[in-house]
Amino acid sequence: MKKGAVITNVAPLPLAPIVADKPWGSVCRSSFNVPSRSEGVRWGEIWLASEDFGLVSKVASGPRAGQSLAAVRAEWGSLLTGEDDQGRSRQTLTLSFRLERTGETPGPVRAIGGDEFWYVLEAGPDSWLGAGTSREDGPWGQRLNRLTVEAGDRFLVPQGLVRCQGPSATILKVLPSGSMVQTVHDWDRPADPWDFTAPPWPVPIRNVPLPTLQTVCSGRDRILLRGRGYTATLVNTGFFTATGRALSVICPCRGRGSIETSGLKETVRLHPGGAVVIPAGIGRYSIKSSTLVSYLLFELDPARPLGGRDPRRGRQP
Repeated sequence: MKKGAVITNVAPLPLAPIVADKPWGSVCRSSFNVPSRSEGVRWGEIWLASEDFGLVSKVASGPRAGQSLAAVRAEWGSLLTGEDDQGRSRQTLTLSFRLERTGETPGPVRAIGGDEFWYVLEAGPDSWLGAGTSREDGPWGQRLNRLTVEAGDRFLVPQGLVRCQGPSATILKVLPSGSMVQTVHDWDRPADPWDFTAPPWPVPIRNVPLPTLQTVCSGRDRILLRGRGYTATLVNTGFFTATGRALSVICPCRGRGSIETSGLKETVRLHPGGAVVIPAGIGRYSIKSSTLVSYLLFELDPARPLGGRDPRRGRQP
């Protein structure tokens, strides 16, 4: 592109999911059985958007299919990322987004060096969430504080609090980039070669209360969290229009539709199990569907950047 050229083709970027087979994964889940080749496979992790843990999300379709967000950023600059208060282009993604899907057995017990947002997308009658411990010794199954969960429950799990996703659940998990992840127990299963790389030092464990998130209603939308560096909003509507203010990520929860952008011919499809990046410099866009579409909108806040980096890398699914 020539120096000084005006960029007019800024558009939403659908991302290809990065999936990993897990012994605790679910063979079938009604809405999140993606990608299409997942039939009969225990997909436990579906990474929707990430530039962390050795995982690099790529654009799934459109003129920039196969490109990384870093490559798109090199072309679009602050039109993709927005600008911080000093006018400098920001890091492309300061958060990683993944689905964890458990089948008949719980997922690993972990301690994480960052506050992790959890939104329960699907839950069975036997689903539970382990948060902290009620005793310091004995089998992990007896030590965990177990909470009954339902679809729509949301939590901000504090850093250092031991946590575990129980069986028969699909949970969207959002974690600040650079957070350390330590698996402290995996139910005596064989070692997982694609588990998070062990951090260089243990994550300090704190047995703190699990806070309750206060929802703020804004019309038909519900603000679930105004966190450090981002805002999470549940949008329950088939139509949404706005002008870009900051880099945002859309994670569909229910229903299928498409994003149409003012002045562009391309449409981007929305479906559960995929994520779409909305550039900061986009014009008006709308979400259209013949049925109700429910999605989580994460707006990254350039005025409140996330901090902290994890020195270890190299994880591959």
